[in-house]
Amino acid sequence: MMRTFFTRATWALTAMAGLFSAGLASAGTTITTFDNFVSDALYPSWALPASTVVSGPTSYSITATGYGSNYKYIGFPEILGAGNTHIELTVALSGPQAADGHLGPIVDIIDGDGTRFSYAWYGQLLGNHVLTMPVESPTSVAAAGGTPGLNLNTLTHMHMQLDPGGFGSQGAYTVEWQNLQLIGAVPEPSSLLLAICCSGLALGARRRASRSV
Repeated sequence: MMRTFFTRATWALTAMAGLFSAGLASAGTTITTFDNFVSDALYPSWALPASTVVSGPTSYSITATGYGSNYKYIGFPEILGAGNTHIELTVALSGPQAADGHLGPIVDIIDGDGTRFSYAWYGQLLGNHVLTMPVESPTSVAAAGGTPGLNLNTLTHMHMQLDPGGFGSQGAYTVEWQNLQLIGAVPEPSSLLLAICCSGLALGARRRASRSV
């Protein structure tokens, strides 16, 4: 009887832990990995020869002075991102110490009916960052389009930008774009704690069950 109880408890707790882990580690929808990335157009200080652009096998970096931006068509291959709730940008920022806390990477996403949402992360420290923002809570809506909201199944255009903020044109910075994707809800600390607790309880139940055999 005791063995049956612990066996059932183990299965239940293991299932709960698995469900939480799966939810926390759910795969996203890639917009671009920036592997061998090529911009379709470069503007202001990003335009050549004023900038240095490096398109590498795992990232796309631009070294420039002052505000800069690009344009990229992303309508093919088709991106099917419906159901995701957040946009996630992986980026590295480098430059002189005076740039620390000022550089702001920005991504504008445009769907098939012209809706344009702008996601800006102003005033970032130098270093590596994984930046997120709710899809439906952008920094600004640059264009409303024909249908309210951003249609994640008809994404067609993208603009990447860097706002130097208070650093202005004091010197050159480098922004290294590494990954851009759509993801599910960002897990709250309480959800992470619950997943860890479920895993721990499941392990403890397994050990007690083995001792009672």
